[in-house]
Amino acid sequence: MRDRSRAEFHSIEELKEIVGWNVRNALLGEVYATPKPGLVDRRDTGSHKDMSYETFLASTEAITPYMVEMFEAGLKGSKADSEKVFLGIRKTGIEAENAMYAATGNVNTHKGMIFTMGILLAAAGIIAGERLECNDTCNNGRLFDIGEILETGRNMSYRILEKDFIEMEKREPKSHGEKLYHRYGEKGIRGQAMEGFPIIKDIGLGAMRTYLGIVGDESLRAGISERATLRKDLIYGEGNMRDEHFENAVNISTLIQIMSKLNDTNVLTRSSYEDMEWLKSESSEIVKMGAAFSEEGLSAIEELNVKCIEKNISPGGAADILAVTILLLKLEGLSYV
Repeated sequence: MRDRSRAEFHSIEELKEIVGWNVRNALLGEVYATPKPGLVDRRDTGSHKDMSYETFLASTEAITPYMVEMFEAGLKGSKADSEKVFLGIRKTGIEAENAMYAATGNVNTHKGMIFTMGILLAAAGIIAGERLECNDTCNNGRLFDIGEILETGRNMSYRILEKDFIEMEKREPKSHGEKLYHRYGEKGIRGQAMEGFPIIKDIGLGAMRTYLGIVGDESLRAGISERATLRKDLIYGEGNMRDEHFENAVNISTLIQIMSKLNDTNVLTRSSYEDMEWLKSESSEIVKMGAAFSEEGLSAIEELNVKCIEKNISPGGAADILAVTILLLKLEGLSYV
């Protein structure tokens, strides 16, 4: 199979193929990241007894085609009818959930991810459609602007989600999300969508760009290698870290920073408000240590995993935000010729 990470494409079909490739790799980048506190990774299943690394691989393959469908729905729409696009992709999202459950034996691996990534892929499709219509006169040939994707996602979903919350207030809560809204006033990922995904815009993207900048700075790389010399699984030769381990460290560190700020409704569902605040505090301390770019930080992440398993805590919402952040930065590099 050809490498689809390259930045240029020549047709709509090729663009859809590249988007699908990047969706798959963003989802895999999240589950590959190891170690992660309370989450499924290559080392263990975290706080989950009903799913494994292999479950996530199966789920990724099952939902990726539907994510591309949502991008294509955006391509066929426009900003003027973005609410109509959102209503359409809700139906596609249900189909994606059904495919996920069929592939995983009725285990919820990516339901929240389907919602978040689906909105932003449809928004990206709308923007791509407009860019392609004006050819080289728009944005110097760049297909996507992340800020515009997030704002378009907000505009296409705001009024519809606002109506959802009004309806929630009129009835007894049924889903986990509705119960958390009634009990704590937490709007979860729907609230994030209505605000333009500030956890992505203000935290995820900034963190990942900062950590990617470390990867490109030779002096910082040397310092990181020196701090990580006890990690035999992260280094080789003269103490240089392998490139794939830099990517792993970037993803883990970004996740921890997201965890330090996000009111994660996945944590609330499985545990309590106090435990959610505890997790944010623990994660904040790990960020100060250097996260996965220091021996101290890595050890603290591993210790936090043990504590999360003991407390049955799983920051699945933060994991979703990590995957979407990875995807947005991959899409940002696409251009058309």
